[in-house]
Amino acid sequence: MTQARIAVLHAFGQLESEKMPRDLPLGIWTIPAVSMVGKTEEELTDARIPYEIGIAHFKELSRAHIMAEEEGILKLLFDPETLKILGIHIIGPYAAEMIHLGHSVMFYEGTINYFMNTVFNSPTLDEAYRVAAFNGMNRLDHESL
Repeated sequence: MTQARIAVLHAFGQLESEKMPRDLPLGIWTIPAVSMVGKTEEELTDARIPYEIGIAHFKELSRAHIMAEEEGILKLLFDPETLKILGIHIIGPYAAEMIHLGHSVMFYEGTINYFMNTVFNSPTLDEAYRVAAFNGMNRLDHESL
């Protein structure tokens, strides 16, 4: 729908500051749900782009325990130098809803610092972003020792 709206605005000369995201989120409504945006590890490896991974398992989240939905994972792929987010992959309940927060941060060229410094409502599944960001930063810290 967004693509169509921008195409119509462009056709009628009404397009001002709108720009299409270069990465569009993908959601698959299965059980468990799957969602992603950005690059995969395979794409980054093939392109020889350095990256680091941050992972959050849903079993680490209070909200997942409350929902009795502890199966799931959120994976952040990010540049180890700039901390810019390169890809996000989620498997678990509400994955297709959760992807939009990460997509917004990616669209505005944000870094994992956003997730580490943001105050999340608790308990929520979106806290997985914060857990994954700290996990990734800890991996960087250990590699530099």
